[in-house]
Amino acid sequence: MPVIFSKSCEYALQAALYLAQQPQGKPVLLRDVSDRLNIPHHFLSKVLQSLTRDAIIVSSKGANGGFQLGRLPKDITLVDIVRAIDGEKYLEDCVLGFPGCGDRHPCPVHDQWKRAKEIILNILHKKTLAELSKELDRKLNLIEKLVG
Repeated sequence: MPVIFSKSCEYALQAALYLAQQPQGKPVLLRDVSDRLNIPHHFLSKVLQSLTRDAIIVSSKGANGGFQLGRLPKDITLVDIVRAIDGEKYLEDCVLGFPGCGDRHPCPVHDQWKRAKEIILNILHKKTLAELSKELDRKLNLIEKLVG
């Protein structure tokens, strides 16, 4: 069960971050992304189609075809990806699933969830793929040093 985002959105975020780490101008095959991230091929294909509709990524056909980011990683925020997959109302539902939950008729965790949503939205609006890519590189390098 997804905690905040749909499984499609989680895959979209992972795939976009993966594409951000690839050399610019060099398309990546769907199968390569799928294999590297361990995402079912057909599922990822539908996710990438959604990202293509919103011009977050572009696809090209042919011998040198594949997928790549449609904009620079510094120009793509996490909220761009989340909206493309989960829509505009991705955090509006009650976290416990109660219908009608709101400020006037709150569920038991409404106030805490409201504060958490503000933090999440702040992160999604501010974090770019470029920032996450750098952070991921640093963490992977640290892990390699600790393991190696």
